[in-house]
Amino acid sequence: MKKTLKIILFILAGLILLIILGSYICYKTYRAKDPVTETNTTLLKYYHSTYDECRKVFIQNIERVSADFDSVLTGKFSVPSQIDNDLTVDWCYIPARGTKEKLLMVNSGLHGIEGFTGSAIQNMFIDRILEQHLHENMGVLLIHGLNPFGFKYHRKVTENNIDLNRNCVRGDQMFDIRNEGFAALTDMLMPSGPVNINSLRNQFFHLVSIYRIIRESMPVLRQAALQGQYDFEKGFYYGGKDYEPQIDSLKPFLIDIIRRYKTLLNVDLHTAYGERGTMHLFIDEPEDEAVRKGIEKIFAGADIDWGSSDDFYTITGEYTVWVNDLVPEVLCIPMVFEFGTLNSQETFGSLKSIQIMILENQGAHYGYRNIKHEEKTKHLFDEMYFPSSAVWRSKVIADSFEMMSKMMKNFEEFESE
Repeated sequence: MKKTLKIILFILAGLILLIILGSYICYKTYRAKDPVTETNTTLLKYYHSTYDECRKVFIQNIERVSADFDSVLTGKFSVPSQIDNDLTVDWCYIPARGTKEKLLMVNSGLHGIEGFTGSAIQNMFIDRILEQHLHENMGVLLIHGLNPFGFKYHRKVTENNIDLNRNCVRGDQMFDIRNEGFAALTDMLMPSGPVNINSLRNQFFHLVSIYRIIRESMPVLRQAALQGQYDFEKGFYYGGKDYEPQIDSLKPFLIDIIRRYKTLLNVDLHTAYGERGTMHLFIDEPEDEAVRKGIEKIFAGADIDWGSSDDFYTITGEYTVWVNDLVPEVLCIPMVFEFGTLNSQETFGSLKSIQIMILENQGAHYGYRNIKHEEKTKHLFDEMYFPSSAVWRSKVIADSFEMMSKMMKNFEEFESE
């Protein structure tokens, strides 16, 4: 009997080790594959490898726009910094030539490092869509590099470690919102000390996470990590305790322009979340029926995620929501373009995304064990938000061209009820 029990225990122990080893190998070798599609190398010209290059090209493009259209206004907001006195949010406003009925606003770089892709899309929009599709009763406002510090230094956040898409709260009291889920997971989400990628904690991150998922469920873990929080200054998705300088500067500027029109279409460009190489249209279910109808008409035929899927999460301090509230009498129609990179809708993809966020944030605050750990972490972070794949980059521009061309045509024909 004892011998039989020993055999059973050995078998169970072996199975457990096999499961642990198998899951470890699967997680370590997990890669999100590019979609099977041809690369259009001519579209890669819209991408640039540094913030300064992106800004230079954007300024050159809007100078050309100024020569092609009447009454074009351009400018910039300087963003104060302790380490860099050359950080700006650049903009170009093309007023409607006729009656000011509709305004299209396209923003890039709200999450700094995502500005490389957002800038490329804006360059393509100016080059291939703007003149061909701009109706006389439509104005356009392009805002480039909303978070120039993160853009330039390959971070998602500002110099103050603030996520601008959690900083745009409606009313100062919202800075006091407490994310109980994040607070309960600080041991997992906010490790201290220099980053050591080879530590047991990092090597078996997926097992710790799976244990938490079993206890709480994946949506709860994702919501706690990504919703936004206002208590932990060194944590990621930190919304701050006050508005960042560029948000303060933007507010009167945007109000002055938006109030001149009847309808605003506000497009915010992002990367990372969702299926790799796929363009996702994300927006929370609007309470205003007129806004919903506007979205359905302008993006007719597109697959829109209204925040109802199992892997969706809600956030506080969202930029598009904040913009919508600036001028209540104007019909404001928001849309987020998100270009997936790591298949974050899958369990391993989602866990990889969270782990990379944790490692990068930890490294920014506590440093790295050595240069190899720093290079590996920063490479993973770059690839999560700005993949080097030519296939991915080409498809992003191609899909953006197709969607934005249809969007412009539908917006031109759109009439609010």
